[in-house]
Amino acid sequence: MEELKKINSKIAVKQIGRIVGGSCFMVLGMVLVARHMYQKGITDCQISISNEFPDEYAAITKKVVEAFEKH
Repeated sequence: MEELKKINSKIAVKQIGRIVGGSCFMVLGMVLVARHMYQKGITDCQISISNEFPDEYAAITKKVVEAFEKH
């Protein structure tokens, strides 16, 4: 009976490790998907603004490029 308890406790520890590991990977996946969706939204907004206001967007882009070149 004692040997079965030892085996069951080892199995329980493995199961808990799998649950914790799986949960961590699920959270990581959700974070990565959220970051992708956020960046896609920013990119889509930039595209629509550049289509609506091409001259203003070009001027702003030029200023941003100059600012990044300085730093």
